[in-house]
Amino acid sequence: MKRMTRGARMPNLMVSLTGIVIVKGTSYVNRNQVNGEELYGTLLSENIIGVVHDHYVNFYLDMDIDGIDDSFVNVHLQREYTNGKSPRKSYMKVNKEVAKTEKEAQIKLSLYNPSEFHVVNPNKKTKVGNPVGHKVVPAGTAASLLDPEDPPQKRSAFTNNQFWVTQYNKSEQ
Repeated sequence: MKRMTRGARMPNLMVSLTGIVIVKGTSYVNRNQVNGEELYGTLLSENIIGVVHDHYVNFYLDMDIDGIDDSFVNVHLQREYTNGKSPRKSYMKVNKEVAKTEKEAQIKLSLYNPSEFHVVNPNKKTKVGNPVGHKVVPAGTAASLLDPEDPPQKRSAFTNNQFWVTQYNKSEQ
């Protein structure tokens, strides 16, 4: 990956998949023949079922923001209540947690427990005193529905979390 320089903007990334849908044969030629049997997919054409399956796309990002002293910050957005001290009932509060270990930087995204994710260099500051860095904004994520002990899920255990932040190690990809 190209090294980012101070003031550079990280590019937006978009991934799309093309190709042949995973299919299996069937004796059915019309949906009305199914009679309550589970197809495990969608009847796409006569004698062809598109099988329910998933795709996971992962990225390796080596951020190095103005040096190698990067930190991963989980910026939790939390609801707080005014307890009658204001006409408002609630407001949002920010709680920043710098990951101290790789385990703390394993993130499962949650719609009702929102976070922003920042990669910053705490030793370099912007003109107004904030650490230089990038905000990583995930979109359209999903989690595996397979049991953790299911062999395909064991093989692709990296899908258990949507973020894995690790310290750079030359011997690892």
